[in-house]
Amino acid sequence: MPATLFTVFQHKHYVSALQEAFKRMQSVKALAKAVSKEMAESLKGQEEQLTVALTKAQKDNNAVYLERVPVFADVPAIAPALVVKPAPPTNLDASTENLFSGLIPDSSAKALSKYTDMVDSLSREQLGKLAEATDAARLALKQADLPDLLEALDGSAAASVPEGLLRDMEEVNTIGGTQHLREILQEMGELRHHVDADLAACQTALDEEAAADVAARSTYGDEWRVPQSSTLAKHLWEKLHSYRSTMSQAAESDSKVIQRMNENEAAFAALTPDAAASQLPRLQAPLVSTGPADPAVVVASLRRNMEALDQLSSERAGLEEALKELKAKDNILPKLMAAGSSNTDTLFDRELKKYDEIKADVARNVARNTELLSAITRDAQAFKAVFEVPAWRASCEAAAAGIKGALKTYKEVLDHLTEGLRFYMSLQDAVKQHQQQCSDYAYTRALQRDDLKQDLDRRRREQRESKAAAAQQLSYMSLNAAQPAGPAYPPHPQMQTPHVAAPPSGPQPPAYMSFGAPAVHQQPPQSHSGSGQYNQYGHQPQQEQQQYGGYHQPPPQQQYHHQQQGYPHYGGQLQVQQPYHGSYGGAPVGQQPSAPNPYGSSYGAPPPGQQGYSGYQPYQYP
Repeated sequence: MPATLFTVFQHKHYVSALQEAFKRMQSVKALAKAVSKEMAESLKGQEEQLTVALTKAQKDNNAVYLERVPVFADVPAIAPALVVKPAPPTNLDASTENLFSGLIPDSSAKALSKYTDMVDSLSREQLGKLAEATDAARLALKQADLPDLLEALDGSAAASVPEGLLRDMEEVNTIGGTQHLREILQEMGELRHHVDADLAACQTALDEEAAADVAARSTYGDEWRVPQSSTLAKHLWEKLHSYRSTMSQAAESDSKVIQRMNENEAAFAALTPDAAASQLPRLQAPLVSTGPADPAVVVASLRRNMEALDQLSSERAGLEEALKELKAKDNILPKLMAAGSSNTDTLFDRELKKYDEIKADVARNVARNTELLSAITRDAQAFKAVFEVPAWRASCEAAAAGIKGALKTYKEVLDHLTEGLRFYMSLQDAVKQHQQQCSDYAYTRALQRDDLKQDLDRRRREQRESKAAAAQQLSYMSLNAAQPAGPAYPPHPQMQTPHVAAPPSGPQPPAYMSFGAPAVHQQPPQSHSGSGQYNQYGHQPQQEQQQYGGYHQPPPQQQYHHQQQGYPHYGGQLQVQQPYHGSYGGAPVGQQPSAPNPYGSSYGAPPPGQQGYSGYQPYQYP
């Protein structure tokens, strides 16, 4: 409705119509609520659509058209409009056509269904007779051992072999005979080769790991405290030996089966119908006939009846096809439509007569089949009596005993080889899993061994470095103990460290020993060795001194012995000034600790050529 209104009316008329529709919707909604809640809810969809359309129309009018919306009563009515032009139809003359030719009256349809049932019943009856004749012929020939006896008389291989034995040999030839056994042996050999390779890989992994463990123990001795490989890998070795023992037993079993197969290979090759027939006696006519019937006449009559029976079987196949084709072409509907419903029985009888010829042929074929089967049965009995068929079969069974034994042996060998193939397949899976376990074990042990080697090497290196540092420290301390001590300068008060103990009680050193104090002129002590002029501090003159960091050290290869005067707090022992290294080490045994260097490790260091200081490194305690 909205699209039609918008097309015919102006927009203002469209808005007015929507407003009127919205008012009427409210009235209808009120009435629907009074009737039922379901009816009121059914109007919600239409109300929502109407509300949306009205809102949009009003918005368009306010924004675009800007027209005054009239009252709905003033809106002009919708005038009808011609949409299409009328035209008379053409080609509607049906006087020459039968419009109801495809319609079948109910009576005709029922009559047609009845006739179809009659034809189906007749067809099933005739086909059943033909099938019964075929089954009777097949059963009679089976009981008379035909045509197997005639084929055996002609020298056919399959006819002389017993039926059960022939079936077993056909199965053997189907799977491949001796060649099939060889193929299974080849697969077993390949699987065994893979299993041996996997076991060798397991042993190689375990041997290499054990050799690496022995080498590590010989290198590190008692420090190598990890468990031995022989202990950890014991279960892996046991399983490996178990697999090798199983492989040895399997090899013995395989050799027995292979030997048995080689011994019976010729017998296995003869398990074919032709080879078996050559080992069985042939069916032949007796040299002297003791019965009333002539063997040649019996055989000729039997062959003639068999050929006639085959011809009858072919005729039965033709009759079946002719009957099916006639049934498919049988359409009496037009005749039923023309005859009406009063003469259907007569029509049916007349139409069913066209099947009489096929029915006569079927009856004649069945009767002839019965006669031939009777003659064949009589001739087969005469044939068995003349050719002594029971005795011949007994001799065939006796001669087939060897073939049955070979067939039995073949099946046993085949079963053993098949079981061996399954065994090697399962063993290969188990050995593969064991190989993975050995590889994981060797890899894990290698990682642990490498980590332990690195740790032990690090410890040894640290011990060597500690011993070297200790030896160097001892050497340095020995050299310092052999040198004369110079004046011991107390540390500057601002440079003292918490490690320096308080000066002992008693007389203090002279004033010239104090840092920054004026020197006191005293007579230098006499030297016990060497010569030269000395200043008031017991040292060489300034031009002959080597000055290092503010301290006057004697030159190399010169030593002076000074006598301490009035130092009771040092016990009257010679003091050695040692460089400061940031922390105080222990003093040598029997020697008092010396005063530290208040200016650090570099201040007051010995000259490069000084004996006892070259290459010195402080000892680091572990």
